[in-house]
Amino acid sequence: MKNILFVAAHPDDELVGATFIIKNLLQKKNIIIFFLTNGVISKEEMWFWNKKKYKEKKKIRDEEMKKSLKLLGIKKFFKQDIPTRKLKENIERTFEKINLLVKDHKIDTIFCPAYEGGHQDHDVSNFICSRLRNITEVYEYAEYNFSKGRINCNKFVKSTKNEITIKLSEKEKKEKIKFLKIYNSEKGNLNYLHLNEECYRKIYNYDYTKPPHHGKLFYRRFSFFSWHPRVDSDTPEIVIKKIVNSEIF
Repeated sequence: MKNILFVAAHPDDELVGATFIIKNLLQKKNIIIFFLTNGVISKEEMWFWNKKKYKEKKKIRDEEMKKSLKLLGIKKFFKQDIPTRKLKENIERTFEKINLLVKDHKIDTIFCPAYEGGHQDHDVSNFICSRLRNITEVYEYAEYNFSKGRINCNKFVKSTKNEITIKLSEKEKKEKIKFLKIYNSEKGNLNYLHLNEECYRKIYNYDYTKPPHHGKLFYRRFSFFSWHPRVDSDTPEIVIKKIVNSEIF
């Protein structure tokens, strides 16, 4: 690991899934972060009284992201202006950008979110990065899932022998809480986190024609409120169809 490309589906994933992976493991490496979406739902999905605030919300999330990177000591980053939940519509485009970054910056290692049903953009990110295993090492980091009907934080759905777990001390837990508060715009979506550990491993050989696990996925927990902007109305079947029908499948 010399030249690392850290893939974050949204601004905040770098903290939710990897605050101390970055601080403790990657701090002395040449690391670039690529944010695949802007972290804000599309204007069409917002309440009508919020539609005029779309640019303002993007600006706020962008400022939070830059503050996070400053505290992490990350100087080089790239981002796409794609709304959250829309990455599945931009699979080929995103793959080409990551592929170009790997070549231009001599990337030898990629870190990406796990395929775990936490957020559809995380799952699509994992699929895209899995298609680069023939040219670089690919690792994945766990964020959150709803396997077995309960919220699991920073633990993989299926444990393997090659995962590496960083147990957080009480001091580190407090530090991570402080870091997460940077994303004040997302405080309503980050209050479920348990801050005991962080975990990563070489990317698992997933079957992307199936959901990440049996039962309800995390982003479908409140599917009966699918009319609400904060609730993802897309089903796993819709996401899988986009993956399977992509040119890189």
